[in-house]
Amino acid sequence: MDFRLRVFTEVAKTLSFSQASKNLYLSQPAVSKHIKELEKQYEVKLFERQKNGITITPAGRDLVFYSEKILILYNETENHFLKLQDKLPKKVDIGASTTIAQYIVPPTLAELKKHYPDTQFSLTNDNSTQIERKIEKHLLSFALIEGNNHNPLLTYEKFLDDELVLVTRVKKEMPSTINLKDLCKLPLVIREEGSGTRSILETRLAEAGINKKDLNIDMVLGSTESIKSYLYATSSYAFVSIFSIFEDLKHQQLQVVDIKNFDMKRPLYFTSLQGERSLFINQIKKFFYTTHNNRL
Repeated sequence: MDFRLRVFTEVAKTLSFSQASKNLYLSQPAVSKHIKELEKQYEVKLFERQKNGITITPAGRDLVFYSEKILILYNETENHFLKLQDKLPKKVDIGASTTIAQYIVPPTLAELKKHYPDTQFSLTNDNSTQIERKIEKHLLSFALIEGNNHNPLLTYEKFLDDELVLVTRVKKEMPSTINLKDLCKLPLVIREEGSGTRSILETRLAEAGINKKDLNIDMVLGSTESIKSYLYATSSYAFVSIFSIFEDLKHQQLQVVDIKNFDMKRPLYFTSLQGERSLFINQIKKFFYTTHNNRL
């Protein structure tokens, strides 16, 4: 019953059997079968089939109301007994925006696997915008992201502070500090549209009076690692997370260039669906806090 209701709520949300099947990784006939079984059980019609799609019936809207309550109670019940046994669900899907997935999440996943060997952990790596969309579609339990957070369907809880720093390959002639106005003269490598790093960069520069159109964009790349590799071979510059360059600074592959009277600190967030109460998510959050604090 629990899974049938999950299928039903997905169809009700998307008003599309095909889209629901994609979101749930089910075949379309399987989705249709679950809906027909619910209609047979309650002796009502849940959706009206039309040429251009489907619409939800009054009975369908009633079932949405009750389904949401039932699924919340089901999750709370499952989480309660998992907590008593110090267990997690058999499968936990975590999302993380690109920088966090590369440099912050893996050590915590290692600790989680040691403590919960029977749980299969899956990490989805994408930019912040795409990660938020996957949570909306119930494809992820929760996620860690950076960037501006305005999605009213999601809730955000601060995890830690990150700092974006300007870096370039080590050059003897390069001054360690520049003025903000000099930034527009430097060839910059930036992240793709939808990246939390790019969003923070553009917002912070705009606040300081720098129009993004005035920047000298040399290259747009889709990950911090690709940006760093590009910097090793060029004279370009980029803003990256301080967490991403510890080894590069240690081995003198990259250097930080300070900008006078300008910094870019950003909070990193846990995010999940608004109103979703989950004990196991809280357990995982505690692991992230503990693991990160132990590494400092």
